Amino acid sequence: MFRHLFLLCCSAVAPATAYAADLVIAENGNTDYRIVVPAQGDGQIVDHWLLISAKLMQAAFEKNGVQIDVVQEDAAEPGKPGIYLGATAFAKRNGILVEPYDDWTYHLKAVGRDLIIAGNDKQDPVFTVRGSKTPLALLGTVKGVCDFLRQYAGVRFLFMSMDQSLYAPQSGARGAFHADGSLKIDTRSMAFLPLEKIAVPDALDVKKTPLLRANYDHSLETFYNIALNFFPRLSSVQGSSIAWYEVLPTAKYGQSHPEFFALLKDGKRSCELKWGFDHYVPYCVTNQGAQDLVYQQAEKLIAAGDKTISIGTMDGFRLCQCNCDECNKLFGIQAESSDQIRARGRSGKLWQAVFRITERLREKHPEARIVLLNYQDTPVSADVIKAFPPNVIVKIQFASQLDFDKLQGVEFPAGICGFEETFTGFGQAGPYLPERTPEHMAEVVQALARNNVKWSMRDGAIGYVRGMQAPAYYVYGRMMDDPAADWTAIYHEFCTAAFGNTAPQMTQFFDLLHVQIAIYSDFFGVFMPAWSRKYSRSRYHDSKWHVMSMYPPEYCADADALLASAERAANDPDVKARLHLIRIEFDYIRKMARIFFLQNAWTMNPSQANLDPLVDALDDWHADLERLAGGTGRSSFQPLSDWPEMRPFNGHFYLHAALENEGYQQQWNKTCLNWDTRAIRAGILTDQHQLKVAAVDAPPAIDAQAWDSSPESFFRDRGGMPFSNVRTSMRILRDKEALYVRMESLYPSRHPEDMYENEPDGDLFTQEYVELGIMPPGSAGKIYRLAVNPVAGSRYDSVVTQDQRNRITEDVKWNGTWESALKTSGEKGPWSLPGRIWTAWFKIPFSDFGAKAPAAGENWGFNAARNRSGRYLLWSDAKAATDAKAIGQLVF
Repeated sequence: MFRHLFLLCCSAVAPATAYAADLVIAENGNTDYRIVVPAQGDGQIVDHWLLISAKLMQAAFEKNGVQIDVVQEDAAEPGKPGIYLGATAFAKRNGILVEPYDDWTYHLKAVGRDLIIAGNDKQDPVFTVRGSKTPLALLGTVKGVCDFLRQYAGVRFLFMSMDQSLYAPQSGARGAFHADGSLKIDTRSMAFLPLEKIAVPDALDVKKTPLLRANYDHSLETFYNIALNFFPRLSSVQGSSIAWYEVLPTAKYGQSHPEFFALLKDGKRSCELKWGFDHYVPYCVTNQGAQDLVYQQAEKLIAAGDKTISIGTMDGFRLCQCNCDECNKLFGIQAESSDQIRARGRSGKLWQAVFRITERLREKHPEARIVLLNYQDTPVSADVIKAFPPNVIVKIQFASQLDFDKLQGVEFPAGICGFEETFTGFGQAGPYLPERTPEHMAEVVQALARNNVKWSMRDGAIGYVRGMQAPAYYVYGRMMDDPAADWTAIYHEFCTAAFGNTAPQMTQFFDLLHVQIAIYSDFFGVFMPAWSRKYSRSRYHDSKWHVMSMYPPEYCADADALLASAERAANDPDVKARLHLIRIEFDYIRKMARIFFLQNAWTMNPSQANLDPLVDALDDWHADLERLAGGTGRSSFQPLSDWPEMRPFNGHFYLHAALENEGYQQQWNKTCLNWDTRAIRAGILTDQHQLKVAAVDAPPAIDAQAWDSSPESFFRDRGGMPFSNVRTSMRILRDKEALYVRMESLYPSRHPEDMYENEPDGDLFTQEYVELGIMPPGSAGKIYRLAVNPVAGSRYDSVVTQDQRNRITEDVKWNGTWESALKTSGEKGPWSLPGRIWTAWFKIPFSDFGAKAPAAGENWGFNAARNRSGRYLLWSDAKAATDAKAIGQLVF
């Protein structure tokens, strides 16, 4: 196999070697062939795909100086040889019948001087391209064309671009063709290697069935995805999915059927609480009424034509949290602590509850198949289950062969599919750093083949790192053409085709990279042996530690030198554009690692001399990202000037690449990446916290322009630094009667709409709040405490007194006449929380303190703080806003 593959690779980079007997299609710039497509395919999308496949083949010939026409079969000139694509009449006359195939099987067959490339091409009746009205399709012929172009015409599908305009004609995109009818081709993503001759064996007769029926995360179809076997999920593979929270929405059933929802340890049903979104709500998995509704939904889908249906489990053990008698009987343990809930999950008893539904479906609909996920609370091993029902396909969560080894002794009569932890976007080192080596991905493909996995879905998404991870993507996809292939040959095939005359430098660049990340890929990576809180997710083995361990200064210097050498030597525009993408990704990593090493130096010696270069490095790193995104926050990364079809960082938002929040399974808040350098440069670390209060003639409303005349003050973590991702700021004004304070808090811990209203002087401190500590002169050490939640009506006031022995008493009976107002920016949504700001406005009459309006030059003790889920931020660093020993001053 390796020798055969090697010969194919060589044929693409050297003059074509003659086969035992060649069917020569093009040679020395000449051909008498034409490319023939069916007169009519299976609908618009299939016709479009066959046409652009023919046009891509035409372009490959033209790159070698060969002009070849594309014609419909009913207009083809008799007697002239052709390359016949799809279900042509010619293919059918020669015994190629593709209609029975429901997978990506294709035929490649020479018939005399003609060549047939045909698979089943059929529009999917259900699913569409993500973000588009364009239907997905089974495109066996297109897979055959891609393989033909790679094996015989020198085409390499190298990089995953982001342009869908070729493939989604109903998306409103700019279209696939130039004015002259030629195909718009992203030559940065593909390489067209020079050939003297395009030829195939004259006895060629191949029937190829790809390893998997689907290998996907998002529903996209491109030449790259099809060539590399990243096929979408079609309805013939798996139809609709059933989610508990969609079948049992709280708005519909919360009041009428509270028994559908988990009985929590405090005696309340989960539907009585505010969860924000239904997918966070725990359900009672054993309730017969709830199961009936899930069963009825499955029956509706079967009646609509679905043959394979997924019934989802829920993240966070949300089907294991009910304390009703039936659930306690099933699990044999109550759910009153997180340890008990996790023990329920590990027991595997949840399978039995779900099997009550699947067995009912098997009795009535024996032909239907139900897909169930092996996840947190649905483990699979012979210790918990010996055999699955014959109508259940188990979706196995895996990252390597180690996970399949755990299945020994378990029977799967309906087979298995995969839930793949390979390219996820939530590895410990961050979403935009390479996760896996090519060798690791070759072993993953071999595990898929060895364990007869039918199709596989990625948990997360491929494509976060489209430059530095490209060789691993390529090996991953190409190994699915032949799991027994030599992955190193495929790796070198990529480097040679992608980097031309700079291939030696870039091969060394990637060799170094893969050595550096191997321990992360194979040991610390998602779902690998050290993917645990004991090793990779322990307190100090956090995201920063992973970055520093893989990208030390010595490696960064050597890799930078190799990349710079390639940049100087590159003489091809396509190669230069590819290097540009890799430079962006590499500098992102290199500069991030430098920041962390500078942070360590400052942590060990917190001097100004160590702080200044760290702050400069932070601003430089963020400036790079802002330039590429054209802004901050939710600004999307823009297409590259020399590669319009490519956006760095997967086209995501600035705030994602800037790591402005923890991210799933990651820890960034303890690092300096989100330090508020503007506040640091303004002197927050050395500020004496004396704030001069400006006067106004009229009370300033919460949105009054008068606030612009007041200086903005920033908050810092207690005993720590200011952070821009939870930036908290304050402005203060006064008039003759009152003090006015406005505080803005970025990124509330929950959507304010989901927080609870408390009675005045109630326990509002169990959720996010802001508070003021005010000590007027002559108050005998009393500090007046005022606090609000981001919920109308939730307010608190008291008087705090500290005696000579530092004992603190708090008089909650004191009530002032102060007023407050609130507003929240943006709208509640699944991803909008980091960008929302809640504003608290206080009007505090001086008379509340028994004081007159402050005279000019008078000083009042003052502090302000925000508590964000246990994270305490203050204007003047102290134990609390009411700490008399560290209180700041307002100067009137």
